[in-house]
Amino acid sequence: MFRPDSNRDRTDYSGILMPPDGYRLDRAVGTTYSLDLEALTAVAICLGLSEETDSKLMQNPIGMLNALQKVSDKIVLFCEAGQIKVPTKPTALSILLEKMVVEVALPKDRQLGRYPSFHPKTWVLAYVNADGDKKYRFVVMSRNLTFDRSWDISFAMDSSKNVRQKKKTQPICDFLDYLVMNVHNTSNNAGKKRNLIRGLCADIKDVSFSLDSKIFGEDFEVLPLGIGKNAYRMQEDILFCKERGNANSTFNELVVMSPFLSESVIADFNLTDRALSDCKRTLVTRRSELGKLKASDVDNFTIYALKDEIIDGEEEISDELADKKKQDIHAKIYLRRKYSDVDLYLGSMNASYSAINKNVEMMLWLGTKNMYLNGDKFLEDIFCGPVGDAKNPFEQVTVADAVLETESDNRNLLEQKIKDLCRVKRQAVISEDNENAGKYKIEVEFSGIESGSQQDRAYICHGFR
Repeated sequence: MFRPDSNRDRTDYSGILMPPDGYRLDRAVGTTYSLDLEALTAVAICLGLSEETDSKLMQNPIGMLNALQKVSDKIVLFCEAGQIKVPTKPTALSILLEKMVVEVALPKDRQLGRYPSFHPKTWVLAYVNADGDKKYRFVVMSRNLTFDRSWDISFAMDSSKNVRQKKKTQPICDFLDYLVMNVHNTSNNAGKKRNLIRGLCADIKDVSFSLDSKIFGEDFEVLPLGIGKNAYRMQEDILFCKERGNANSTFNELVVMSPFLSESVIADFNLTDRALSDCKRTLVTRRSELGKLKASDVDNFTIYALKDEIIDGEEEISDELADKKKQDIHAKIYLRRKYSDVDLYLGSMNASYSAINKNVEMMLWLGTKNMYLNGDKFLEDIFCGPVGDAKNPFEQVTVADAVLETESDNRNLLEQKIKDLCRVKRQAVISEDNENAGKYKIEVEFSGIESGSQQDRAYICHGFR
């Protein structure tokens, strides 16, 4: 189920969204934190043509235009404001992509002192066949819509007429209602976007989704976080310890797989009074996150991180690759076992305070008995065999093995500055360039940007024909 070395367990982003045989895309609503427009192009073309993209198609402007035109009015994609990567060589096709995208800028949280993130990675899709019959799919992921090569997790389930559990669909409708409120009038074709989302919400309110799983049966719950009054309060879930001595928060086994951490969250998981007999706790994270922890925060944990040769894999293989990219874990998975009951959580939520309490996130809970799945089975899957096997891409580490990454700190600082910039007032003026005939100037003013004790204004000017 979780083996990274198994073709059966691995999938690609486009394959998750592809329509069932005999069906085509009717409409879709997706969310991501960061967005690469070239990745969106590939996904949109797949949905438009109902086939895998290949290099020849991607190099055929007519074929790409045809595919994008088919779906540009059928897809609405939400992302965090300021987190869009534009193509290296922008083309006229970008106009079609712009029609699909809505940026979300959440207001500053006074308690947090900074901006929460719009962080869910999910899709709700409707498909239709020639006879007008519709099918639906709900997808929860930890992966952004980018070409990042980190290790992620995905889960999809389709609508079914064989089960009756439409109450479990209500949180999806609540999430879609929240997205409608984030389509502002300044958005391209705002009215059409709202109508598409509302229409999809109306379609699925009486639809039942099915796991169709031998392991989990139909024991699942959809958990949208940070969407207002209808949000799931993850901080009150049995996974987290609200009060010392709370019997509901105890466990025999806990596995936390998260690329980013908060010390307070891990320290709560580490509390001695949460442990039942023969308790085992495992943390799988990035080596760079270990610096946030003290040894006393994890003295009840066994910790694993990816080996350096996996993270630097492409550099180890060849010095001739033009676009080398490191990889690390990006999946967010929590497995908790208490006696024979197993709770599995997966989705976009990191083991961090902001993710649990402030961000907009999407998680899925699955329940089963430990005869089918437990911490040992899960770890054996992601380790590709026993812990000590040579094929294991992970190795045991301690807090002392932390790797300090100034690049990560700089990235976090930059993201906060981008959030500030996306929320300031902006005004643009277009005027003729008197020094260059036939050209015009765009002057954009950003007011209200704070720099230390100064209030700055930034101007961007460039010419165009």
